Amino acid sequence: MLLATILAWLGFFIVISSFDPQSADLTVFGLFYGILLLSLLGTFSLLGFCFRAFWNKKRGVPRFMAMESFRQALIFSVVVLVALGLQSMRVLTWWNIMLLVFVATFLEFVILLFRGNQNKDLK
Repeated sequence: MLLATILAWLGFFIVISSFDPQSADLTVFGLFYGILLLSLLGTFSLLGFCFRAFWNKKRGVPRFMAMESFRQALIFSVVVLVALGLQSMRVLTWWNIMLLVFVATFLEFVILLFRGNQNKDLK
């Protein structure tokens, strides 16, 4: 995952340095946001996993810590990209950010709720 994240950041910087946003078409913006999503996803996943590994030395199973880190990194990366997209359209406001945070928190809550019900059924 570390190698893929490094490659994604390398691709992101290549896209940034190679294309002019004023003359770019929709494909370049799609490439920009897609590579940025992969870069943020890898970075947040690795940081979340390292944070969990440091704080849960005895209790954590690495596979579950990696799954939680990846899920939360995906949610956070999408929130960042939606905020950047709204900012590029000049419609990002404080209440949009609050709504994004609320939706992300609610999504995480629902996922944890359903995962908790699945764990009860397995016992």
